[in-house]
Formats: sequence, C-alpha cells, structure tokens
Amino acid sequence: MKVLISVFLFVVSVGSSLSWGQDQKQTTKPALAVSIRSAESSYSIKENIRLTIQLENVSNDSLLLWRSWGWGVGRTNVRVFGSNDKEVFTTFLADQIPPPPHNSDFIELKPHEFFGIHLDESAMHFVNAPGTYDIFVEYTSSLPEKFIRDSLQLPNSPLWAREQGTILSNRIRIEVSKN
Repeated sequence: MKVLISVFLFVVSVGSSLSWGQDQKQTTKPALAVSIRSAESSYSIKENIRLTIQLENVSNDSLLLWRSWGWGVGRTNVRVFGSNDKEVFTTFLADQIPPPPHNSDFIELKPHEFFGIHLDESAMHFVNAPGTYDIFVEYTSSLPEKFIRDSLQLPNSPLWAREQGTILSNRIRIEVSKN
C-alpha cells in the first residue's frame, strides 16, 4: 500500500510540474561561447605572451553584453596549468574591479558575431619557469541582471549577466623557453 501511495504521489508531482511548465512563457536562453588562441606556439620567458580572447554569440537571437572584461577570479580568469597538470600561480595578481556600468558600455551582438581583446602580457605574469603549459579562460559576467535592468535603460534583448554562470574556453598549449 505504501508503495502504491508513493507511486501515486510521484506521478501527481511530475504531472503537475509538467503542466506548470507548459503554462510558462518559453524564453530563449542567451548562449555565449568564449575562445582563446595564441599568436605563437612558443615564447621566451623574457617575452610577452600574446593571447586573443573572444566572446561569441552562438544563439539565433541578439544578445546584450557588457564590454568590460573585469580581469580576475569570478570575472575573466586566465588559468594556466603546467605539464604536471597543476595550476600555475605567479606573483602577478589579475584583480581588476570594473567601473560602474553605463548604457554605452553594452554592445549588442547579433547571432554569430563576436567581441574580443588582445592580451599582451609578460610571460612571467602567466608562468614561473620555462616549460609546457595549457591555458584556458573562464568567463563570468560581473553584473547581475536585476542590477543592470534596474539601473540602466537598455533594449529589451536577452542579456548575458552573472546568472548565466561561468563558461570555459578551449585549451591551448604553449611552450616557454629559457631564451
């Protein structure tokens, strides 16, 4: 009897959640991808490493995006791992606190358009010694959607905000030599 009641409650709860979902307006979730590439496959420890980081709208709808990259953990975070698969930590701390946003700080990316930046930094900002390294980017918007919508006059387009979470780029491999 307990099994029958449990099955009945399960069916009722699933059925009511399915019908509740049908009453809700279907919305398109914004889709964004991040990618990274390097200008070279090898660098000297004395050189700058030149990376290109891009955000691409991979949905079929326009998407509003804040232009500020906001470097650091929980924003745009460049992560480096050595050949031993351990993360590399240097004395350089990427911790940019972005300025308050204005309407002009947002761009509209149409489907399959991208927005990018060239990052040209000392190799010592990424690694401590010569070796083989894998690099990827974690991207998270710094701003919550409610704050953006309440504070700014933006078009009513899908918006990439903090609630969308963190997205990861592809991994690239570079060699860093002593010379």
